[in-house]
Amino acid sequence: MKQFSLFVLLLLCGAMLTSSAQDLTSVNFHLKDINGKDQSFQKYLDKVKAGGEKGAILLSFWAMWCEPCKQEMKSLVETYNKLKDKNFHYIAINLDNPRSLAKVKAYVTSQKLPYEFWMDPNSEAFKKLNGQSMPYSLLVDRDGKLIAKHTGFIPGDEKKLEDEIRSIVE
Repeated sequence: MKQFSLFVLLLLCGAMLTSSAQDLTSVNFHLKDINGKDQSFQKYLDKVKAGGEKGAILLSFWAMWCEPCKQEMKSLVETYNKLKDKNFHYIAINLDNPRSLAKVKAYVTSQKLPYEFWMDPNSEAFKKLNGQSMPYSLLVDRDGKLIAKHTGFIPGDEKKLEDEIRSIVE
């Protein structure tokens, strides 16, 4: 009987951990954007909520040395441009150190990437959101619910991401 009770308790704890991991409404982090302005994830989520009945945010963690990260960002420009008017937001969160800020800004400008760029030089948000490797992307709906999580990127993944985004905003 003790083993059965312990088993049930472990199942319940596992279920609680799984459900709370899917909800980002209580997760907050404060970062600076690429221009040095303070940003808050929760305030940004509130902005998306105010934008309509539907909406989504793609949080994508990347670094200058990560070629798959750069491929992902470039491959999603068309998707972003098609869906930004449907309350879709893309926040690219850079993990390079503060000394690399000039390189990051130059890269973003030269590539004409239309996204929001935030800086996480100490990987605080990355760790808080259980990031292990890059690119690491989280698709969140307007209510803060985690819809999809992606690690890594190979050409063709952008189609799956677009389908997931469309399922939320359309």
